[in-house]
Amino acid sequence: MIDAILFLLPPFVASTVMVLMFGNLGIHVLKREIIFIDIAMAQIAAVGSALAFVIWRAEEHSLTAHVMAFGFTVLAAWFYAQVGKRIRQIPHEAIIGVSYAVAAAFSLFMLALSAGGDEHLEHMLTGSILWAKWSDILISAVIFGMVGLFHFLFRHRFIELSECMESTNHHERSPWWDFLFYVSMGIVITLSVRIAGVLVIFSLLIMPTTFSALFAKSWGARLKITYIFGLAAVLAGLTFSYLLDFSCGPSVISFLGAGLILGASIKRMKTVRVSKGT
Repeated sequence: MIDAILFLLPPFVASTVMVLMFGNLGIHVLKREIIFIDIAMAQIAAVGSALAFVIWRAEEHSLTAHVMAFGFTVLAAWFYAQVGKRIRQIPHEAIIGVSYAVAAAFSLFMLALSAGGDEHLEHMLTGSILWAKWSDILISAVIFGMVGLFHFLFRHRFIELSECMESTNHHERSPWWDFLFYVSMGIVITLSVRIAGVLVIFSLLIMPTTFSALFAKSWGARLKITYIFGLAAVLAGLTFSYLLDFSCGPSVISFLGAGLILGASIKRMKTVRVSKGT
């Protein structure tokens, strides 16, 4: 029992740090209706990492890979901020989807040209959160804390911008604050990709906040539900992975998905009961 706890403690702490950070960002993402922004930026960060691997044979945890990944996310942040202001004929989500597809195709093409690219690709998608190192967790926690503090200090501004996305005047928002939002998300995603992989990041960002949207409307209540659901699903996924010797990333995603389906079913039953009662 003690051995299992010690083995699962680092990945659980790493997951906890990401759930706490992604909880707030995920609500913004849903409000802005840019569901695939995280997976797109994660994939764009992976392009930078892949280029560093192909050109300089840089390892995933090297400084070169991190600089390249972050550089690409900054470019993506500038692009998304400008597109949201200047292009009104095409839905923002469509542009994000196209950029993800292009980035994914480019990553596959680059890694296919390099020896060992298949292994790099697998890690890029699913990560290796089960083998998270305390040094990586500490660095991520410190940087995530700084990003979280930035969002807390300017929370009214960010909430106002995300809320106005639902109005007809959403194109009047400031590209500068949009850029800061995307850059802060890019920082978090760049650090998270090397630990958890693209698919786990997308699931941790979207599924817990979607679950909370089923049962709450206020930001505070949704954050609490997001954190509880996310941490419970992560703990269940890690335990299942350990006991059955199953891949960690897919296990966590499966429990997040199952919990979301269960929550949607419960919400549906409550809605039917209320409608019948009236």
